[in-house]
Amino acid sequence: MKKIAVLLAAVLCAAPAFAGDNGIVKLSLWGKLAVALPNNTQSVTGVEIGIGSDTASVKGVQWDFVYGKAGDLVGVQSALLGRADTLTGAQLNAVNLSHQYLTGVQFGFYNQAEELHGVQIGFVNNVQTIKGLQVGLVNIAKNGWFPAMVLVNGRF
Repeated sequence: MKKIAVLLAAVLCAAPAFAGDNGIVKLSLWGKLAVALPNNTQSVTGVEIGIGSDTASVKGVQWDFVYGKAGDLVGVQSALLGRADTLTGAQLNAVNLSHQYLTGVQFGFYNQAEELHGVQIGFVNNVQTIKGLQVGLVNIAKNGWFPAMVLVNGRF
């Protein structure tokens, strides 16, 4: 517990140097109902924690219990259901949705991306365009080695 407190204190102390007008810490109840320090709930550079959130831009960590949504996410997203338009980093949700492109990793039961540069690990993986690897029970990639494969699919 001390390590988490020290890490959070370090983020809070260091974040003003690179945050600018962005929120450093955001606490979300649901959707856009949130508070942030400083008062910018749509652009977060730091940590976002909530039950369900909807944010235009996140650079850092978005951690929600039920639902996390980000327009542009650079960092890590974790919730039961996570959605990002563009993502550079990792989605660690039960259900991962990336509506434009993803550069990084999706890890969950169901993973979906329009364009993937990286890895999908889950029971069902679905992507339109892949440059990387899918590992799971069902792997669907329109431009993969095969349109649908069991265990592994991809394209490099």
